[in-house]
Amino acid sequence: MKRAKPARGRRLGVIGTGWPGQQHARVMSAIPEANLYACADLDEERRRLFGETYHPQKSFTDYHELLHDAGVDAVIVCLPNFLHFPASLAALEAGKHVFCEKPPTLNAAEMKVLDEEASKRGLIYYFGRQFRFTPGMRAANALIADGRLGKIYHAQATWVRSRGIPVGLGGWFTQKERAGGGALIDIGIHALDSAWYLMGTPKPVSVSAQVFRNFEHLVPSAVFDVEDAAFGFIRFDNGAVITLETSWAGNLPDDIPQGEYFGRELNNSTVYGTKGTIRLKPLTLFEDQNGALTTVPVPLPDHADSFELQLRNFLDAMAGRAPAINDARQALQLMEMLDAIYASSNLGREVPIA
Repeated sequence: MKRAKPARGRRLGVIGTGWPGQQHARVMSAIPEANLYACADLDEERRRLFGETYHPQKSFTDYHELLHDAGVDAVIVCLPNFLHFPASLAALEAGKHVFCEKPPTLNAAEMKVLDEEASKRGLIYYFGRQFRFTPGMRAANALIADGRLGKIYHAQATWVRSRGIPVGLGGWFTQKERAGGGALIDIGIHALDSAWYLMGTPKPVSVSAQVFRNFEHLVPSAVFDVEDAAFGFIRFDNGAVITLETSWAGNLPDDIPQGEYFGRELNNSTVYGTKGTIRLKPLTLFEDQNGALTTVPVPLPDHADSFELQLRNFLDAMAGRAPAINDARQALQLMEMLDAIYASSNLGREVPIA
């Protein structure tokens, strides 16, 4: 009988073998320290195909069985939104480091529990935001670190579609109980986090916002009790602000370009400073040079895989070699901003963030 190769590096378990789980498994082969030790998924066929493609050493139906395996060092949670909290909490309680896809949880209260649990046990909690590691984001962040923008005071965060309401397996994307929200928690969170990250993740202090549900007739879903659009104004403790707009569906004008899948679509972030402004797509610096506003194209540093760089940072954080770029504090503050957007809309006024 052929003996199995000895395990190498950190033994990782992927919980949920759909597209996100496949991306994490894909990049593990390029990272010597990453060992795809196990996977778990209720869907037998999806789990079988994952096993044939990525070859984990063990395969489970129930993720709790994976968590009880002493060989697992850390898990990557790639489940529907409503399962992020219970799976992450169970993993932390089992002594495993956690990497969870976005959104971290359904609300800030859940994320606070995870933050405290990870801190108490000396474990890493890490939320998935691979866009922070794209060449464009890294180039923009480097320019900001060099002081090319000066003092940052404002950012615009946008992800809007004219016709792009997702359904997902079982239609859970449009169900508040299972998704936590609609366009805001699905795509708006990406735009918001990109702008906020480039601003240096200042502490949010208040939000004024409105959400809308106007286009549920476009999708014959059994349940549609989430927003299809959200617009917000967020203040931070350093005096800076973000304006956010996100939409799954809207009758958008022709200055928003046609996308490949969802009708007209715009996904971009622009960060304004006293010396310059940076736009992500296309990546461009608008800089004051001796009193003249100059457009400066910004070359990409490389074409490194953002999923790989993100996983490397998670492993480095576990080993104590580097701080977690996507840490639990930021996950908590991100969910506080989303909670405040919903609260402001319900109350019809600006709301503080404690």
